[in-house]
Amino acid sequence: MNKRTHQEVRKAILEILSDQKEHSYGDLERKANTNWITIRTHCKNLQFFKAVIISDDRVKITKQGLDLTKKNC
Repeated sequence: MNKRTHQEVRKAILEILSDQKEHSYGDLERKANTNWITIRTHCKNLQFFKAVIISDDRVKITKQGLDLTKKNC
């Protein structure tokens, strides 16, 4: 079994968030099929690049994040 790359995990997170709703770390964990520590780490990294907003352990995509998902598809 091969591990996914960082880029693949971040792409999966952004694809889940592309519905423009707020998601909890647990929801992202189940939908992306990875553990919550990985989800939290990648979300914080995406927040650094202004692709997502994290507030009260809820994650929401920004316009820049939506633009990223459109470029990668």
